[in-house]
Amino acid sequence: MKKLVLVLALIPLLGWSQVKSGVTYSEHPAYDVIKETYRIWESGTEAELRALYAEEAKIWGPGEDEAGTVDEEVTNMLWWQENFSDIKITVMKGATPDIIKYKDDKKGAWAMDWMVFSAVNKTSGLAIKENMHSNYYVTNQGKITTTINYYDRESAGAQIQASLGMHRNGRVYDEHPIINKLNEMVAHFEAGEISELATYFSEDVKFYRLGVDGHLNLEERTATWHQEVATNSVRNLEQSGYPDAIYYSRGEGQWVVQSWWWVNNTNTETGEETREYLHMSHDFNDDGKVTREVIYMAN
Repeated sequence: MKKLVLVLALIPLLGWSQVKSGVTYSEHPAYDVIKETYRIWESGTEAELRALYAEEAKIWGPGEDEAGTVDEEVTNMLWWQENFSDIKITVMKGATPDIIKYKDDKKGAWAMDWMVFSAVNKTSGLAIKENMHSNYYVTNQGKITTTINYYDRESAGAQIQASLGMHRNGRVYDEHPIINKLNEMVAHFEAGEISELATYFSEDVKFYRLGVDGHLNLEERTATWHQEVATNSVRNLEQSGYPDAIYYSRGEGQWVVQSWWWVNNTNTETGEETREYLHMSHDFNDDGKVTREVIYMAN
């Protein structure tokens, strides 16, 4: 009970500690500018859109490191109008815009809203629909100087591709923990640590060499590794370019790492140095084990 009394006693003090930094409106001339941009996106012209932006306006999308320009915004709008019909930007159900006029800001106001963007592909007839939240700074002269957009880029991209008749089957990464695992495998081979290398493969793994019929099992492939270690006193794999970790989403999903290498060997008996080009493809299961290796060696 004492704790409850103490909390109740603090409530008036908390109220006094609040600081009012500005005024929030649901209707404001600044937001009239934003509503006009939506009308233009739906059926307006390049000249009309440019007229609403300051020349050096910055336009940010989700996750972007650099702001876009007015030229890019115009190009984006024209692409949508060329490829899609029934473009609509409507207020999200239950939402109202907020326009904030900060008391120390004499130049303009911030406008925020929650909208739904929808359109229909002119060729396929497929519709897209995406929620978005945007922040705009509008000057007293009715010019937008900053736009910050938030939306689900993954969802929007997938819908656009589907409407254009394209299906994205996966993602490509040039940095990923599974690439680190491949590099560890290569390091074990270079060091002649074949027992450690074998632990990266599943028991039912299959090994293929392009141009050769059939495949090897893990025991047979382990024997070839030991033979290569015995044959070459130096085994140096020099990375060519960079590996790609690819996640194929079709079916149950599959991780594949594609890599390219220069193989620099020194023969143990003769000291002869050779240099060959190697391409490798490794399939990984959910446990991070290699289930298939395909290699191609070119002289």
